[in-house]
Amino acid sequence: MTISHTQNATPDNRKLVVLAILVGLGVVLHRVEAMLPLPSPWVKLGLANVITLVTLVRYGFSEALTVTVLRIFLGGIFGGTFLGPTFFLSLTGGLAAMAVMGLVHHLGKRWFSLIGVSVSAAYAHTTTIFLCVFFFFIQQKTFLQLLPVFLTFSLLTGILTGILANHVLERMREENVTVP
Repeated sequence: MTISHTQNATPDNRKLVVLAILVGLGVVLHRVEAMLPLPSPWVKLGLANVITLVTLVRYGFSEALTVTVLRIFLGGIFGGTFLGPTFFLSLTGGLAAMAVMGLVHHLGKRWFSLIGVSVSAAYAHTTTIFLCVFFFFIQQKTFLQLLPVFLTFSLLTGILTGILANHVLERMREENVTVP
């Protein structure tokens, strides 16, 4: 399937359209995930990160970072958390995850599968948010004892996200989805 349906569209315009669609999909997944009942306020499945991983593999780091930041901003606006504590935790965790994701994907291709990239990003996201909550909100050392529990959830959700991203990329290859 080819995204371009017009002969006048330039590759840059097609890429922009595809990235806009990816941002939209990321926002939808971000908002759907917010409605799911989960065992703790800080446990998330990270479904929107499937879009980030696909963007990273198909387009590169700067495009994946752009999709992530736009998804977080738009998700915050649509979710009513924009510029609130939840928004800043999401942004901080998302930026940390993107930094680790980009680094592991770029430097560790030989050693890490996409699942490994995803788990690394999930750990970075969780650890960053956990430390922000500790330093800015809950400043009690007993809170730190919960970190292993949250990292266990990060392992599971990172694996799930990596598997889903692999599946999406495989389907894109099977369907011969060609985009600039």
